[in-house]
Amino acid sequence: MDETGADGTPPFYLLHREGKVVAGCFTLELNPGAPAVFLAGDGPQVRGWADIFCAQTGSIPVCVKSGLGEWLCCGNFKQVCSSTDPGEIARHSAQTSRTDIYKIIHLEEVA
Repeated sequence: MDETGADGTPPFYLLHREGKVVAGCFTLELNPGAPAVFLAGDGPQVRGWADIFCAQTGSIPVCVKSGLGEWLCCGNFKQVCSSTDPGEIARHSAQTSRTDIYKIIHLEEVA
């Protein structure tokens, strides 16, 4: 994802530059619904960049790490909705054994 020009600072799975998220790189272990669903963690940097992504328009390239450790580009995706609903977060937490989910972001591929 070097071609994004990301600034190389955390969070490393929400690549960003000049105040905008420019790409998403998700593992299936932490985001089993990727690339259609991204589970943003609860760390302060992640929360901020997840909120920025939800507020911006347009699409970003999304890559998912395969079970073989390879990154696969899935295409360009835009955010269609997000949720901080405790019930929805609990359902996703149960599927992943994660206790750090701040927001669920639903993505849609753009042509």
